[in-house]
Amino acid sequence: MATQYGVQLAVHLISSHFGNLVAGFLETKDSQRFLCDCLLRKGTLTLANIIRFTELPPQQVKSCILVLIQHNCVQAYAMQQEVGFGEAPRVITQYTALFYNILHRLRFAKFLAIVSEELDKECEEILEGLLQHGRLTLEQILDRAKSNQSGEPVVQDALRESFIKLVRARFVERCPTPEPFLAPQSKEETPARKRGAKSAKLVEGPQTIEQRAIAAAAPMDAKRFSVIMNTGTDVDDSPNVAVGEKRKQDALELDKESGASCEKDILWRANFEEFVRRLRHKACIANVKTRLDDGAAIVLSAMLEATRSEETKVKIENSVPLSMDTIFEGVMKSEAGRSMTLERVRSSLIQLGCAPGVRGAAESYSVDLKNIIELVQNDEVESIILKRYGKEAYRIFRLLSKSYRLLETDKISDTTFVEKKETAKILYQLWKDEYLQMETIILLRVSKKFQGIETCCSTHIQLGAIKIYAFKWSTASVVMKLNLHAGRQSQFQLWKVTKDTLWGHVLNEMYHSALNLSLRVAYELEQEQEIIQLPREKRVGALGSRFERLRKVRILLESSLMKLDDAIMVYNDF
Repeated sequence: MATQYGVQLAVHLISSHFGNLVAGFLETKDSQRFLCDCLLRKGTLTLANIIRFTELPPQQVKSCILVLIQHNCVQAYAMQQEVGFGEAPRVITQYTALFYNILHRLRFAKFLAIVSEELDKECEEILEGLLQHGRLTLEQILDRAKSNQSGEPVVQDALRESFIKLVRARFVERCPTPEPFLAPQSKEETPARKRGAKSAKLVEGPQTIEQRAIAAAAPMDAKRFSVIMNTGTDVDDSPNVAVGEKRKQDALELDKESGASCEKDILWRANFEEFVRRLRHKACIANVKTRLDDGAAIVLSAMLEATRSEETKVKIENSVPLSMDTIFEGVMKSEAGRSMTLERVRSSLIQLGCAPGVRGAAESYSVDLKNIIELVQNDEVESIILKRYGKEAYRIFRLLSKSYRLLETDKISDTTFVEKKETAKILYQLWKDEYLQMETIILLRVSKKFQGIETCCSTHIQLGAIKIYAFKWSTASVVMKLNLHAGRQSQFQLWKVTKDTLWGHVLNEMYHSALNLSLRVAYELEQEQEIIQLPREKRVGALGSRFERLRKVRILLESSLMKLDDAIMVYNDF
């Protein structure tokens, strides 16, 4: 979700990560910042419009776009544009900023840690090169890795094997099509949204042009994770490729014929989607371990490990169904799960809320991952409320978040055992900070004897805006001046938590905090630039103390930023 502070954070990341990368331009850093800010705020633009909005030289804009495409921050696509009556339509190129890919630049250290844990040091170095340079051919990847090695003859084959490991684990993928063509959608292809709340949940809205462009640029999985070596053979025989994708292998015959020449042309990049999937699984397992026990976490980990290659997208609501035998076999593979019995595994599945279903002839079990993520989101917001407003506010917010309906102030006070005055004060503060929604209803009854006519008026106030929603006259319509302060009135204040709105607000606050932390890190490094550039042997005395202070401050700020980014991913990526 690209909120106000989310855009500012993305622009800051572009500004800080890309210095003078384009030779010949002294203001490349500012140019990329302006260009990225323009694309994020104004949306998809043509080259001519980018030049017009940024007021930068055309050649400089082109160079900056190439750098951002190289680092997977911008996607280009072609589409047909109608010109005018009697003229043939023309094809134009549009550029769209990839907001989520820009934010992933915060997570490069996490991505490297995942590869370091699951694979080896050589794989980590290859991935580091791809994260640093964006897109590379296999030849460039091997040349860079060899420059960091001792130059032994066996290094070339070993590096190729390490690269293949990354592809098989889906940590590395082929780059998408540079400029896919989007055909205009017909009315039949555009899905119609049905009326009604229930239908809206079942029928998804049509894809945006940007989403269509990203989908059109992505290669099919069989090609996306296949490696063509110098011999012209396809080494992608990993079990991670689904059965349906195996049938598509015939489409790769043209790649096999090209052999070594094809290898030089293929560009590779880090697969952010797979890393986000691994981090999502880790978050689910950590939540289950804390909320339930180690056994449930082991069972969930085994289920996710067994079905990871079958997940079609990151934000799946339920895990892929598995039989009890498959689950038990996966549990036995882990050292911690070898002591678990079949009954213990079955008990853990009940804890996870897995109701047995039927898949073929055997029972199957699936975990509600969406519910786990929602629990993580609730815990995160509740911890914010507890730290910022105190225990009483925490109890009030927790009651409202679980009620899913409007509650009156007196009802909240009685249920949470908080004094009515204090309850009202807390509720107003939470509403002011946009954690709650308030509806104040004032019912006013005014009785006047005017030629035997009695009048009644109801006034509805919602979120500070006064709306008169009903007038009732007992007989004829008469224009009267009503004194709203006269007569009897009843006032009710109702409160509720609207999670969709709240999540957006919380996410924007987190973006703001992450931006402040990033700016503070940049400020500290800029202030101590002279100390950083000094040789190690000269950092003695007062200079050594200043360097040590900078090191501790940087560790503290960057670790805080990483923890905050974990929370951002819960709302933005999971």
